[in-house]
Parts: sequence; structure tokens; C-alpha cells
Amino acid sequence: MNCPHCSSLITPAQPVCTQCGFSATAIRGYLGADWVKLARITDNAQLLSLKHTRHLETVLDDFERRFPQCFMAAYIGALPETLTLPDLGFWLINHGAFHTHQVSRRNDFGIVLMIDPVRQQACFTLGYALESVLVEKTLTTLLKKLQGPLSKGAFATAIESAVSLIDQELLTAARSEPRQLEQAPSSIGDASDLGLHTLRPPSRPLLHAPKAP
Repeated sequence: MNCPHCSSLITPAQPVCTQCGFSATAIRGYLGADWVKLARITDNAQLLSLKHTRHLETVLDDFERRFPQCFMAAYIGALPETLTLPDLGFWLINHGAFHTHQVSRRNDFGIVLMIDPVRQQACFTLGYALESVLVEKTLTTLLKKLQGPLSKGAFATAIESAVSLIDQELLTAARSEPRQLEQAPSSIGDASDLGLHTLRPPSRPLLHAPKAP
């Protein structure tokens, strides 16, 4: 996985990033190790109207239909001075039980937009499976495109724009990915080899060979 501060590669067993000193252990010690329930739109700052929230839920529904393996979520809240957006995002992607329509969606394929309205800062946090698809340079470019609505306090517009921009990036990545042809099994068998049996009754063996005409 990538360090949330400097994007250097770190392993889950590595307590401290050797490049910038980020400590996953310290974050867990601060926020705890329990899982927390999260809506896809978590407005802890109470800056979104009910109308905007419902509209964004529809936008996220459409995104999940286009990318069934992934989900997007947004968190809006003022953080204490001792905590940064990347810190909280890292913790949420590891400890957040997001309320998506399909429970089978894993956080490995999650994308969370973190917004601190007081600091006027935002960042993206990715599940580990998407870090090679949406690289740091791409995310920085997307955040610059969100600065306009964020600076005006148009948080619903910023979140909807973020979904659209991520949508475009994922489609571009999917088109550029070379398709691999599936190879046919090298040996001939049937489903019974895997312990799977057909519902059709077995055919009875012929008692006598058919007579030649």
C-alpha cells in the first residue's frame, strides 16, 4: 500500500514509513482499532441539505452501477489539529464499514473524498486495489479541478464533480488495459471432476449393441 502522506510504498506490517515517518500504529492508537459504520455521504459538518444529500446518493448509485466492483464515498468534517485528512482517510479505508447497496464490495476498491471545510482542504483516499489505477499525479490534477466549488462552499457540486472525474479516469484506464484471451482447458473433463453433478438423470447403458441395418 502507499503511505497516505508521501505515497511511498509501505507494507501492512511496517509500523512507520521510512520516508516521512507516518505511523499507522499511532493512527490506530488515536482513533481505535474497531470498525465504524459510515454512510456513503457522511456530513459531520452538516453543510449539505437533505435535497443535496439525496441527489448525491443517486449520483453514487449510478457510479456503482457502472463500476460494480467499486464504490465512492465522501466525508465532510472539521478535523482537530492533531489529525490530517490523509490520516483519517487511511484509517477509514481500513476501519470503515461503508453502507453500500452490495455488502460484497470491499474497501480495497473504495474511493473516499475527504473534505475539511475549515482548513479548506480536500484529498482522495483509495483502497489498495486502486492505487495502481489512480496514481498520485492523477489525483492531484483532479483535486485542482475541485478547488473552484470547494472555495465557494459548494460542497455538493464538488462531490458530484469528483464522481464524474473519477468515472472518466476509470473508463480511460479500462480502455487502455490490454485484454487477455482466455485459454481453453488443456484436458477434457466434465463438471463431476469438481464435485458438481448435472440435474439431468444419468443415461442408461445399452444392454445390446445396435444391429447393423
